[in-house]
Amino acid sequence: MKPLLSVSQLNYHVGVKVLLKSISFTINSGELVGIIGPNGAGKSTLMKCISGFQSYVQGSIEIQGKSLASLSHIERALCMSYLPQYSEAAFPFNVMETIAFGFHAKQQKITMSSTEIDVKSRAALEKVGIAHLHKRNVTDLSGGEKQLVHFARTLVQDTPLMLLDEPTASLDIGHESQLMNVLYQECQKGKSALVAIHNLNTAAEFCDRLILINHGEIMAEGKPNDVLNEENIRTLYQDLVMVSHHAVTGNTLVSPYKK
Repeated sequence: MKPLLSVSQLNYHVGVKVLLKSISFTINSGELVGIIGPNGAGKSTLMKCISGFQSYVQGSIEIQGKSLASLSHIERALCMSYLPQYSEAAFPFNVMETIAFGFHAKQQKITMSSTEIDVKSRAALEKVGIAHLHKRNVTDLSGGEKQLVHFARTLVQDTPLMLLDEPTASLDIGHESQLMNVLYQECQKGKSALVAIHNLNTAAEFCDRLILINHGEIMAEGKPNDVLNEENIRTLYQDLVMVSHHAVTGNTLVSPYKK
């Protein structure tokens, strides 16, 4: 069976500065894969290339066996959804109107009633725990609340592959856990997700695989406990963090400590 997403020998540079070098990996249906690495490693650049918002220099990206370059904007939106790192609203749309944008691609193929859109939008809000915000304008919400609204929009888009760039960066720990649990449940149902994430402990807890990027290259790939080993962590962060293991789950814990 072909992988859902295949990235092969992807290269991207700006002038003489190389931002991505020979990136290759695949994602299968049902997988939750995390992209980790320090600031400036190339995580967001990679997500933008895969989503089609940024043109890469060399290599290939295939989604469901089709070249990304061959897909129209609507075809791409039916294959994958993308939650960027920052999703500022330029106009004061309310929450329900914002989520409804997630149905745009599907409405080009099938007719959806306003009642169906409303029911599915409210269900997505319930799922991410912000149903009480449905009448609010997005511009009046906090950064974390906005992020949850856009995550709900991603959910109603209902694509086989979800791309999320730092989706939990502005969330408190409770909403971070809720978002990641919803994402994990979606993958358990057969969807796939590629998530750029800074919180290594969250990555270790929820992701099936991790791809560790540094200086635009893949440094390690595999199960979280294999990727988050002391050698890799020390290479990235020197002696600024310590590696231990969770007393209950046995998962790797990476923590800062005071010298």
